[in-house]
Amino acid sequence: MNVVIYARFSSHSQNEQSIEGQLKACYDFAQRNGYKVLAEYIDRAISGTSDNRPEFQRMISDSAKRQFGAVLVYQLDRFARNRYDSATYKSKLKKNGVKVLSARENISDDASGVLMEAVLEGMAEYYSVELAQKIRRGMDLNAEKCLATGGNVALGFKVGDNKRFVVDEDEALIVKKIFEMYLSGSTMAEIIRYLNDNRVKTSRGNEYNKNSIRGILTNKRYCGVYTYRDREIPNGMPRIIDDNTFAEVQIMMEKNKKAPARAKAAQEHYLLTTKLFCAHCGAAITGVSGVSHTGKVHQYYQCINNKRRKCKKKTVRKGYIEDRVVTETRHILTPEYIDKIAKSVVAASEREGSSANCNRLTKLLRENEKATANLIKALESGKAADVISAQIEKRQEEKEGLEIQLAKEKMQRPQLDYGSVKFFFERFAKGDPSDINYRRALVDTFIGRIELGDSKLKIRFNVQDGQKMDIPIDDPEGSSMGTLVEATGLEPAASTSRT
Repeated sequence: MNVVIYARFSSHSQNEQSIEGQLKACYDFAQRNGYKVLAEYIDRAISGTSDNRPEFQRMISDSAKRQFGAVLVYQLDRFARNRYDSATYKSKLKKNGVKVLSARENISDDASGVLMEAVLEGMAEYYSVELAQKIRRGMDLNAEKCLATGGNVALGFKVGDNKRFVVDEDEALIVKKIFEMYLSGSTMAEIIRYLNDNRVKTSRGNEYNKNSIRGILTNKRYCGVYTYRDREIPNGMPRIIDDNTFAEVQIMMEKNKKAPARAKAAQEHYLLTTKLFCAHCGAAITGVSGVSHTGKVHQYYQCINNKRRKCKKKTVRKGYIEDRVVTETRHILTPEYIDKIAKSVVAASEREGSSANCNRLTKLLRENEKATANLIKALESGKAADVISAQIEKRQEEKEGLEIQLAKEKMQRPQLDYGSVKFFFERFAKGDPSDINYRRALVDTFIGRIELGDSKLKIRFNVQDGQKMDIPIDDPEGSSMGTLVEATGLEPAASTSRT
């Protein structure tokens, strides 16, 4: 009789060796009974409590071809751990002239065999339910201690020896890049394209899509909150993203969800977004706009805690504060300062050497070479030549793609010299302060952080010693947003801090 073998292991305390043991027992059983094995159907790391198993379903479908007379399993709980599923699919197989055989359980075809099979299936289901309860209790206990509970680990984290989450420095750079790109105005499509073009994978090893990007941007674990079901434990995780950045991203995502058109928002350029913070409460200050009864659009910067009535920091006019920042930044571009930052940039470039993406691609190339070497050894030992050859070919294609990406990355990071860098910064000193692209480049390049008070502006510049400048401010119309809302009854337009 022709038979096929179905093997399965769950993700609980089992691995690939479990499959090898099942197959060996099934092949021995087939040989003893004179059966010919036509094919193997194997599901890895999938529970038998569900019928959502790809290879299992393929086996059921193939039974309609009537090319085999039995499905051989190590024991009945490999076929199903649910009596309803077991009965349902055995019935389907029976209609196709196929029965289920167990290599470990001697079940006869008479009435006692039917009874024995029912008892074994009932015990399998009982064991499955009991095991699930034990696992759930263990997960609950681990959650109370902020430990890993199994399953997929979010990008940027890994599990240490004591089951505590620790930061994976390489992956954390990817998480920070995603938040940075979104805050700087990149669309989800642009972020997805950047990550997939650079062969960056999700924590599950897949390509990125809108759901995976949204999942990262809304994951509270990145700002130190341990989450388990409906429970949240602050400071239960190592932090990758600061609170202000995370809060700003949530506001921007909510705004983009409600925005009638992205093109309209793109017309408003809030230069200081991600740079500007409240001197009173430390929260981010973002761009907002409102329309008066005359139809004129008014644009301001407002503390996010002021929106929630948790901070009394007054709003400040967008044009006033941006002009002050641009003017003061241009004032620091003296020959002495340019010389200082040029030397600082060159020194930092020499220390950094290659980018984090270069390091990541190099690491992937090493892993690729190691995997290819292992496949070649397996091929030399006489294992399935056709399958292994196909895998080697796939690895070679992957290697070529990685080498191309690495070459592109290195081309984007030319060797910096003092003369070129100095010339680059000297051009900033002569730019047109009314040009939006120049203003944006000026702020992004030279400013690290701005703290805005009611009468003073503190700017920290991007230079080795973190030079700071205190600037007095006087914006008599700065608090008029509140007056505008009260007088007109209109709510400010959605925050347009994307660009």
